[in-house]
Amino acid sequence: MCDFSLHNVKSRPAKVGDKLTTHNFITGTCGFAAPEDSTMAVCILPGTELAFSAEVLCAPSGLFRWKTRAINSRTAIFRQINKNVPHVHQVPSLGW
Repeated sequence: MCDFSLHNVKSRPAKVGDKLTTHNFITGTCGFAAPEDSTMAVCILPGTELAFSAEVLCAPSGLFRWKTRAINSRTAIFRQINKNVPHVHQVPSLGW
């Protein structure tokens, strides 16, 4: 699932066994990058479950921009919501 912010970036669908990394793409957004090419976005299909190798940290935002927050889960299941709203960022459901 690559959202609208990655439409102008080369991309491919995720494959079983991929070891993905996060990457800040030229569009000003972050996403998953391919292990063989950090400039290639990897699109996650709805229903895909990811397992993280380390604690997941949320980037600082809002009033407390200096404070990172850890998520108490090492897995995420991607869900597609708001299908009728095309220009929104897609986010995973962590731990559910």
